[in-house]
This record gives sequence, structure tokens and C-alpha cells, in this order.
Amino acid sequence: MKSQPTITIDDTLLAVAERQADSWRVLLVRRGDRPTILDARVFAASDESGIATWLQSQHCGDLRIVLPASATIVRMITIPVAAPTQMLAALRLHAEGMFLGSVPLVRIGLGVLSGASEGERQGVIMAWPGTQVGISIGSKLEAIARYVPEPAAMLVLASADHPAIAADRTDGSIAIAMYSPKGMVIRATRETAAAGVAGDDAWNEGLRSALVETALNAGMEPARITAFLSQTDASTSRTGDRVLMLDPEIQSILAARLDVTVAAAEHDADWWRDWAIALGAAVVSCGPLSELSRLRRLEERNTPSRIDRFIERYSQPSRALRVAVLAFLVAGLAPIGAAWARGKVLEIKMPDSADKFETTQREIEHRIALYGELSKRTLPVAKILGDLACCTPDGVEIESIQLSASQGVTVRGVAKAQGERSAAEIVNSMARLMDSSGVFDKTHWRWNTPDGRGIFKFDLDALIARPTMIAKFPDERDWAVKTLSQRKYSSVDDDSATTDPEPVGTTTASASATSEAGDQAASAPAGAVAQAGDTPDGAQSADGGSPSIPTRGIGRRTPTTATPEANSSTPAVNTSTPAANPASPTDTSKPATFGSGVGSGGGPAATAQANLIIPDPFTDEQLKAMSKEEARTLLSEISKARRRNELDAETRKRLTDDFQRILDHLKK
Repeated sequence: MKSQPTITIDDTLLAVAERQADSWRVLLVRRGDRPTILDARVFAASDESGIATWLQSQHCGDLRIVLPASATIVRMITIPVAAPTQMLAALRLHAEGMFLGSVPLVRIGLGVLSGASEGERQGVIMAWPGTQVGISIGSKLEAIARYVPEPAAMLVLASADHPAIAADRTDGSIAIAMYSPKGMVIRATRETAAAGVAGDDAWNEGLRSALVETALNAGMEPARITAFLSQTDASTSRTGDRVLMLDPEIQSILAARLDVTVAAAEHDADWWRDWAIALGAAVVSCGPLSELSRLRRLEERNTPSRIDRFIERYSQPSRALRVAVLAFLVAGLAPIGAAWARGKVLEIKMPDSADKFETTQREIEHRIALYGELSKRTLPVAKILGDLACCTPDGVEIESIQLSASQGVTVRGVAKAQGERSAAEIVNSMARLMDSSGVFDKTHWRWNTPDGRGIFKFDLDALIARPTMIAKFPDERDWAVKTLSQRKYSSVDDDSATTDPEPVGTTTASASATSEAGDQAASAPAGAVAQAGDTPDGAQSADGGSPSIPTRGIGRRTPTTATPEANSSTPAVNTSTPAANPASPTDTSKPATFGSGVGSGGGPAATAQANLIIPDPFTDEQLKAMSKEEARTLLSEISKARRRNELDAETRKRLTDDFQRILDHLKK
């Protein structure tokens, strides 16, 4: 791959370009105390690439373009004499306060002229507003281009006797520069021209009016204005829509400021007039007023990234609108077209599948419609009953439930006091739980007069507001997380399951039966709870065998005291100590309390279960001294005591260990 040759730029060279109606006039200038015009070329208006190629061949990297007066704002102020840098800084402050940031600094040119007195100077501020395009050029020329306002070039062309005027009917721009007793007067304005011959006369009249206004502002006497107009008309030259009013001695004025080596300038006097504005811009660019010739279209910055170029490119409203319309068409029509093409391909490959697919789709749609109607007319009964169960507190026994999509839910039941909570408070808490669940709404209840035990019947009504809503219950009330039986009755470890010992003799009950009787005591029906080894009067059976167990009635277990006569071969063991006797004043054990709510096992069985006594600990010597019947009785008592809900962890572990010790003893 061949490397590109390095292009050397000559910093002493400068190009000045002036845009005409159908052409470009370009001067090649060498900087110096007296600028030298090296060459003058004319290019077609559309041949910007030719200009760039010619400048590259001449090693020129600096281009100055004459900016029309119609795109320029001119302001003049008076400043005191100071160092040039200080006067330019003062002008810059005036410019910032004048435009208040509406015009970037790169589009503002500053210059200092001689004043009417020795202690004053005239400051010139020329601005190029961002709303004015001026001259549009390509990116190749824009990279090296600076702009010279046309009124700045007129500063060189004006003389003490004749003003310098340049006007263009195409864009209506008018640039005027003239001397007055107050100093130099510069004006940039615009006069809109109408079409036709009458429009030409109107535009010429507007040009004269602009000249008269400028003369009046310069302090010229009204009596001299007529002669002044006649003098300027005599020096007017017109080329198409271009009008120039210059001093007849313009050649000598320019020749005193620069050197020209162009052959056409030596024998053609009209050449100086035709190229006067470009020559004046060259003098300004190379002289003390060079600050007026450094306007840029955009601020200098680093090479933009791809994202910056993309944003800048599509920030234009028209281009952004086209892209948005195209994106909408692609996003809206492309899926439709792709689906249509896919359907056609499927029809070609499977011609018989379309009818089957359509039939299946109809069946699915009918089924969905049927399920939708059913969901509007029916209720999820199982779910609603589950939500109602989670809202039912302990102490409430439900007798009947009625569900209706239109009338809601009606509950009839019995409420009982629980501890310090009365029956009314329990029913109130049930109503609050139902309303807070979100499934039920507007819950209210009615009750009858309670009986002497604080138990009364109630009726509760509520609307089913959102039957399919998933209610959020806390874990202690969510029976899907922890069932009611798990909450009321602690679970028994699987490793502590009763192991049936070998039966001994035919007249005694097996250890398996005794163990099963003890494990099932908590779940026995009401009226069937009694302690193993107890007779109705609390005495042991006379034959020393398994004591009879009552199947009905409620009563406390009478502790059985083992005597030495019960077993002559083993020492006596007292299984009813004062601590285990509920009638003893030193009894510290707390009976279990069971609620009587839904599924709580209330009634006589619950009362008997609540009076269970926790057996005392025993030593290995006491266990060895027990008979088989005594060990089985104690095993049953421990099994029942382990089902108490309020046992602490230490007591529960001790009962489990004692249960296993008795089982091991019976196996031996």
C-alpha cells in the first residue's frame, strides 16, 4: 500500500475569495508589510473542488472569504487611546454586553480605527449572527476558511472625498463606508428588491435612501446631500445585479497599499474596479485590522466522534423527520410483512394444516369464552373456605356456612371466651381479619345473649369482594404454612415412635397396646379420655393386671401410689409425689390449656387433656425397681404429657429421653 505524500503548507500565503452570481474570484496573496498579489483566478460557482485543488498545488492553507453585508451586523463605539491589546479587550467586553451570548465569539470581529481627536479611537464591532448562513461552501473549503465581512473591505476603499458603496440586488445587501467630521462611518443594511422593472427603480430608490440616511447620521449638512448623491451616481458601475460606487482613483488608492504582479492589472484599469472588494479584503487580512478577517462559521474543536457526527447530522429537523417516518414504517410494516410471508410459506409446505389450525383455534377461543363466563357466575368455594378458616380465631366453633355470589357469605357459630379475651372480642377479631384479607368486605355480625359461661351464638355476614384474590396471611395464621394441629399440638419426633416390647405372659396387656393407648389419648373423642392404670375410683385392679380404662366421663386422674406389697421382689416406688399431685398446695406444674375453636378439640375431652400432669424424673435404680405394669403406666403418662403445647424445650427433651429409657427397659 502506497503512503500518501506529505503536503507542505506555506504560512506566508493567503487566499482571498469573493463569491459572484455565477463565479468565484480568488486571489493568491503573500503576507508582508505590503501584501503582494501573486495570482488571480476565476472559478465556476460550483467548482469548489477546483479551488481546493489549486490551493493545495500552491501550498496555501489559509482561505479568507468575503462575507456579504446582508449577513453582517456593524456597530461602532468610541474608546480612549490605550495599548492595542487593551483597546481590543475593551471592544470584546462591549461586544459581549451588546450581544449577551447570542453570537459566538468566533463570529465576532474587532478593529480599532483612528478617531476624530488624538485622545479617542473608533472601535468597530462586526458580528455574524448564527441565523445568517452567509455563503454555503463544502467541507473541504470550510476546514481552512475564515470570513472577512464586506463592510471591513469597504474601509480600505473609502476616501476622504468619495464614499465606498457595494450593493447586490440578489440578496439585498448594502455596505457603505464614508468619512465624516465625526470620523469613519460604516453601515451594513439590507434592501429587499421586488421583481420587474418597477422593482429595479424601487430598489435603486431604496439604495439612495440608505445613502442619505448614512450621510445624515455622519453629520453632513442637508444642503450638501443632493450634490453628494450626484457625485456618487457619477462614479457608479453596474454589473448585472451588482452595483459599485467607488472613487475614480481607486487604482491609486489600492496600489498604495499593496503590490500586484498580475499581468491583467498592468494594462486594464477596469480590473482594479472589478477586483476592488477582494483586494480590500486582502489589505484588511494582512494589516492592523486583521482581527476583522478571522470570523469562523463554527468553533474550533477536536475531531468529533461517530456519535457526535451522528447527532449533528440528524439534529436537522427535516432529516430527523425523514428518519423518524422511515423507522415508523419499518417498525410498523416489517412485522406484518414478515408474518404474511411466513404464513404463505407454511401454506405452501402444509396446505391441509391451515383448516385444522383454524378449527383448533376456534375451539380454544370458545373454551376461553366459556371459562370466562363461568368465572363470572361461580365462586372458588374451596379457596374461599380456606380463607375463611385462616380468618377464624381460636374460641369460634362454626356450625354452618352459606356462600352466594350475590349475597356473600353467612356464618353461624358459637363463640367462647379464651383466657382474658371475651367471646365478643374473639368475634370482633374474626370480622377484622376477614376485612383485612381483601377477599371479604363489609363484615358485620349479630349475637344472642350469652349464657352464664360466656358462650353465645352469633351470625356473621360479609360480602365476597374479590373471590380470586390471593390473601396474604401471616405465617401463624396461614394453615398452608403451619396447620392448625401443628400449631396446637407439637409434633412428635419420628425417632421416638413406640417400639412394641415382647409380650410377657398371657394375663397381662402388651407394651404395644399400652404405648398406643398413651399416644392416642390426645386424639381420643370427647368423653373417652382417662389415664392408663386408673380405675373409676382411682385404685389399681385387684389381680395386679392391667387396670381398666373408663371410656366416658370427665375426671382428674387419681395418682396411684406404689406400695411394697405390689411387688415383693423390688423396692417400693412412689409414682405420686407431692409435686405431681394436683391437689397438693406445693404443686408447681401448670395444666395445659386447649382452645375450643374450629378443630381445637373443645369439650369434655379437652378439659381432661388440660389436666394432664407431667411425670417427675426418675433414676435408673427406680426404673429397675418398677414392675412391668408400672413401667407401662408411666410410659402412657409420659406419652400423654409430651403432647402438651406449652412445654419448654428442656422438659420436652427430658420426657423424650424418659420415654426411650422405659421402652428400652421393657424390651429387656
